Amino acid sequence: MQRDIYMVRVLCVFVATTAAFSLLLAHFYELQVVRHNELFSKAKRTYTSRRRVPGQRGLILDRNGYLLAGNRACRDVLAEPRAFVADLPGTVSILSRELGVSRVDLLRRFRRALTAGKIEVPVKYGVDLERVERLRAYRLHGLRFVDSYRRTYPKGRMLAALLGFVNAGGVGVAGIEKEFDSRLRPSAGEVVYERDRRGRPLRMNALRRRRARDGANLFLTIEEPIQHIVESELDALMEEFQPKAAFAVMANPRTGEIMAMAQKPGFDPNRIAPEDLPYVQNRLLLTGFEPGSVMKAMAVAGALDFGVVTLDTVFDCEDGCWYYLGRPLRDSGHRYGKLTVREIIQKSSNIGAAKIALRMGPVRLYQVLRRFGFGRPTGIGLSGEAPGIFRPLAKWDGLSITRFPIGQGILVTPLQLVQAYAALANDGVIMRLHVVQRLEDPNTGLRETFKPEAVGRAVRPAAVHAIVQALKLVTRDGGTAPKAAVEGFEVAGKTGTAQKVVDGTYSHSRYVASFIGFVPAADPAFVLLVMVDEPRRGGHYGGTVAAPAFSRIAERTLRYLDIAPERPELTGLQSPQAAAMPFAPDGTTFSKLP
Repeated sequence: MQRDIYMVRVLCVFVATTAAFSLLLAHFYELQVVRHNELFSKAKRTYTSRRRVPGQRGLILDRNGYLLAGNRACRDVLAEPRAFVADLPGTVSILSRELGVSRVDLLRRFRRALTAGKIEVPVKYGVDLERVERLRAYRLHGLRFVDSYRRTYPKGRMLAALLGFVNAGGVGVAGIEKEFDSRLRPSAGEVVYERDRRGRPLRMNALRRRRARDGANLFLTIEEPIQHIVESELDALMEEFQPKAAFAVMANPRTGEIMAMAQKPGFDPNRIAPEDLPYVQNRLLLTGFEPGSVMKAMAVAGALDFGVVTLDTVFDCEDGCWYYLGRPLRDSGHRYGKLTVREIIQKSSNIGAAKIALRMGPVRLYQVLRRFGFGRPTGIGLSGEAPGIFRPLAKWDGLSITRFPIGQGILVTPLQLVQAYAALANDGVIMRLHVVQRLEDPNTGLRETFKPEAVGRAVRPAAVHAIVQALKLVTRDGGTAPKAAVEGFEVAGKTGTAQKVVDGTYSHSRYVASFIGFVPAADPAFVLLVMVDEPRRGGHYGGTVAAPAFSRIAERTLRYLDIAPERPELTGLQSPQAAAMPFAPDGTTFSKLP
C-alpha cells in the first residue's frame, strides 16, 4: 500500500517534471525558431544604431571654376519634447535665444508633439557649428545633432535670379537649383554599428556602411569677372536713372554661350526676405517687352536679303509725319526728308522702316522675323521660358506691317533680342543660347558637355555685311547712340525707345529704353543688351539711358578679354597686360575653386 503511494508520487513528479521541461523546450523552440527573426530584429534595434551620412549637393561654378553656389558644414538640431517636460519653458527659451527660432512657435510644436505622442521634432535645420557648440554647453538632455550641409552663395546677390535657391530641405525651388535639382541633389549614406546603452560605439568597424554620393558639379557658361562688371554697371545705372528695373545680357555669338546676365533689383539667396519675392523670378526669361526700334535691324536685314532694297535706296520720310490707312506714324519729334536705308538705321526713322517693310510685303516680313526667332522660346534650356507674342500672319491687321518692324505690337524677351542680334554678329547663323557648359560627376569622374548648336540661318552673309555697315553708323556722330561708342573699337548696334501700353494706349511717360550691339563690329567678341524699364529721371531715350552703360560694360569687358583695339592710335586703353588682370577696378577679387 505504501509502496503504491510512493510509486504514484514518483510518477506524478516525473510527469510534472517532464511537462515542465516540455513546456520549457516548447518555449525555447518558439523563441529560437518560430520567433527568431522577430526577436533578433528587436535585439538588433536595441544594441545597434544607424547614422545617416549626408552627401554634398553639387557645386555650381562659372566656366573657369569660380564658385557660385557651395555648401557649408552645419548641424540639424532635433529635440525629444518629453525630455523637457520638467522645464519646458526654460528649455524653449534657451533654444529660441541660441538658434533664433520663435519661442511661441517652438512651444506650439513641442506641445503638439507631446499630445500626438511624437518622439522627436526638428528644432532648426542648418545651424552653424559655432552655435551648435554654444548650445552643447548647456548640456540639455533630449537634443540630437545631425551632420548636414547648408547651401551657401558666396557672391550674394550676384547672378541670384539665374542660380535660384533651395528650401530648408535642400531641394531646389527656383532657377538653376530647381532646373537641375535631380542632378545636383546628393544621395545620403548610412552607417550601422553596435552601441552600448549610452549610444557609444562598441566596435571600431561598422557592421554595415553605405557610402554617400555627392551631387554632380555644374559649370555655367558665365564668366564671373564679366558678371561682376555687368552687375556693377547696372547698379550705377539704377542709381543714376532710378528705373523700375534694369537688365543686361551678354552672349558669345559664335557659340550661343551666355557670358553674363543680370537684372536689378535683385535679392540675396542666402537670406530671402518677404520684400524680395517679386525679384526672385528670372525676368530675362519670363517677361516680354515691346522692343521698339531695336527691331528695325532685323526687318531691314530681311529687306536687304530679299534684294528689295540696298543701303543706298532712298525713301521719303515725309518730314516726320506720315499717314497710313488713316493713322499717323511719326519720327519722334524729327522732321526727316529723304533718307537712304543706311541713314534710316542711323537716325532710327520709324517712317523709313515702315516703308521698307511695305516694299518687302507682309509674307516676307513675317518669314524674316520668324527666322530670327521671334514668337518662340530660344531653347536656352531653362523651363518656363516665355515665347513672346508674334501673331501669325493670318491675324495681322492692316497696320501690322508698318508697326512690327518698328517694334510695336510684338512682345519679345531680352533673350530673344540677344539671340537675334547674335545671328547678325555670326554671319546670319542663329546659335541656340545656353547657360550650362558641362556637368561633372565627382563620384565617377564622368563629364557631360553641352556643345554649341546652330539652329538655322536668319539671313545670308551679304545681307549681314550690309546691315552691319549701317549699324556702325548708329554710334557715330549723327547717329542715335554716340554714347554707346567704345574708344578704339567699332560698335555695331541699335537703340530702342518703346512706349509702354497703359490702359490700352501708348503712354507718353512710361518707356523701355534699350541699346543692343556687338563689338568689335568686324569680329564680335560678344553681343550685349542693356534694357531699362521705366527710367524716372535723366531721360528716357535708349541713346541716353542704356547706351552709356553699354559703352562702360563693353570697354571693361574688352580689357578683361585682352582684345587689342582696332585703332590703337585713337584709344586711351591700358596696356594689354594691365587690362587682363582678373580683378575689378574697385578691388574686388574672385575666389577660384582650389
